[in-house]
Amino acid sequence: MKNGISERNRHQGFTLIELLIAIAIVGIITAIALPSYSSYMENARRTDAKVILQEAAGEQIRFFSEYNRYATSMTELGYGDDATALSDEGLYFVSVSNNSATSFLLTATPVEGEVQANDTDCASFTISSSEIKGVTGAFSATPDRCW
Repeated sequence: MKNGISERNRHQGFTLIELLIAIAIVGIITAIALPSYSSYMENARRTDAKVILQEAAGEQIRFFSEYNRYATSMTELGYGDDATALSDEGLYFVSVSNNSATSFLLTATPVEGEVQANDTDCASFTISSSEIKGVTGAFSATPDRCW
């Protein structure tokens, strides 16, 4: 025992410097991981558009086999009373943007005010009756990159 303090009690707890170093390490890890995670989530939410477009394209093919023409609105495909349909997650509106009986173009655009509205790389998705997939967005956006 030295000055009334036992050797055991003197080594308990953390010093201020140790705490500051731990906080700095956590801050650095967070600064590196957060942008990657945000990008990952944005990418994952794009699946919402792809799923409903594929589903609606299938409905168009079914509609064509029954009526010998493609539907000119989402209402005809059974997606409610509106001209547009909302995706399962509520992140995209889907519409038939080409009113032709012999072809169709389905477009999924982000819902304004939702988190995908900030996706500038792959803003909106399209799929045509000839199964051509398209995308609008930043200069670097290509269907291969976004689909």
